[in-house]
Amino acid sequence: MKKKIIGFLLAASLVLPVTDQKAEAADYVNLTATATYTGMTADIKELATKYPGLITYKSLGKSPYGRHIWAVKLGKGDATVFYNGSHHGREWITTNITMEMLDQYANAYKNKTTFEGYNVFNLLNDVSIWFVPMVNPDGVTLQQYGPNAFPSTVRSSLIKMNNDSTNFKRWKANAQGIDPNRQYPAGWSNIEGPTSPSYKNYKGTKPLQTIENQLLYNFTYYVDPEVTISYHSAGRILYWHYNNTPENYTRDYNMAKVFSSMTGYSLVAPAPGGGGGYKDWFISAFKRPAFTPELSYAVNETNPPLSVIPEEWRRNRKAGLYIANEGKKLWEGKLTNTNYLITKFDNTYLYDRPGTQYKTTLRFNAQPATVIAEKGNFFRLNTVHGKKWVTKGNYVIGSVTNYSTPMPMLLTEPLTLYDLPLTNKITTRTVPAGEYKAVKSYKNWYAIQTPYGVKWIQAKNVIVNYKPIAINKQINLTTVKNLYTYPLEVRKTPTVIQPGTAKATKQWKDIWYYIETPQGNGWVKEYTAQ
Repeated sequence: MKKKIIGFLLAASLVLPVTDQKAEAADYVNLTATATYTGMTADIKELATKYPGLITYKSLGKSPYGRHIWAVKLGKGDATVFYNGSHHGREWITTNITMEMLDQYANAYKNKTTFEGYNVFNLLNDVSIWFVPMVNPDGVTLQQYGPNAFPSTVRSSLIKMNNDSTNFKRWKANAQGIDPNRQYPAGWSNIEGPTSPSYKNYKGTKPLQTIENQLLYNFTYYVDPEVTISYHSAGRILYWHYNNTPENYTRDYNMAKVFSSMTGYSLVAPAPGGGGGYKDWFISAFKRPAFTPELSYAVNETNPPLSVIPEEWRRNRKAGLYIANEGKKLWEGKLTNTNYLITKFDNTYLYDRPGTQYKTTLRFNAQPATVIAEKGNFFRLNTVHGKKWVTKGNYVIGSVTNYSTPMPMLLTEPLTLYDLPLTNKITTRTVPAGEYKAVKSYKNWYAIQTPYGVKWIQAKNVIVNYKPIAINKQINLTTVKNLYTYPLEVRKTPTVIQPGTAKATKQWKDIWYYIETPQGNGWVKEYTAQ
């Protein structure tokens, strides 16, 4: 990656932290072996097998010569960060570093050991680190194996793009002679360099011309990361700036200083120009922090030697966790943190993040749940699968009371039925006044058994726990009494009962009696027993 370095270079001494011995036990990835496309692919698949549920992977698509561009997810959290490597063919030690992060961090998670002072188990339950360890597998393969690794029909054109040299150790571009890190839509038109396909620095005829760049561009929008690291080599410097907005400058600069102190990479001063790089585009499009660390001491148009990899790992082993933790903070700052109970009425899918594109195959059944955060039309919940999200959908705040034994209740007037205790869930059906059984309640709502199944009503002139006692007695009415349709003050009829005796057949709460008289049948209130 070529940019003019001007202004300040913040020198930082390299501090090598004490190694957590248990965290070094993993060895599925050979840190110091040449990072080939084939070897990386095998390692990704093995890691996913060794750490089920923690590491998953998918192909974003294939390069022009049929090599998968693998994306690997480490972690279970809804906060996301994204690290990528090998945009450039000769810079494949960046794949070594990102793959070692996968290996070591997963091992620390599994064993619940701290790593460089971080509780990796807790961190990776809150954060998912996405990796694309090899953005440019064709370019890496060409740099490592030469044109014989490609169809015979294109070998001569590859040599021509390499300035007629058969030494491909300097190869930086993809196999079409386009530089993937000069292909992003940020200052692209200002980039100078070769005007035709070349082993390095040709920006192409338009942004996102290459398959590799298109896939990474779209994938970044899917991941929606809070912070990105785009690893390159060489020079042991750290790019962190590209037209950062004033409101984000201090945030990004402070993170860059910490990153620099961890790795010993000098900060590159903000400068005009540049563009076309992944970091440049991400900062421009997302207004979030992005970093391009250049691994290794400077080398001249070739890959850094394998011997430098252990030191670059020591410099970066903590940085990956630091960025993940900062990403978590930024993500949490975008959420409305809450702590209240809801009752969900619909069975729905769980989502990894608030967005329809993050729907999982996991189901969340109707039940009470505690909402720990909100974002848009989504609730965040603690589930057996970790922190997940559900659409708000049909819910009420608080809990619904379920009756183990149906509760009798009396409706004293016809009422409209609802599918749920929500005003927008009204049906076209009603039930007449009468006695019903309620099976659950929520505030002034009751779910009752009806000929149409269990439906909800809004309580209006109802009597709950309605259990009148059957009697057979004569009562003496000493004054004129109003007759009521039901034992409720608002259900008074025009009929009045003259003083005299009456037969009572039902009693309710010691003050209401259902009587039968020549003047009419109904309920009266208060009487003198005979």
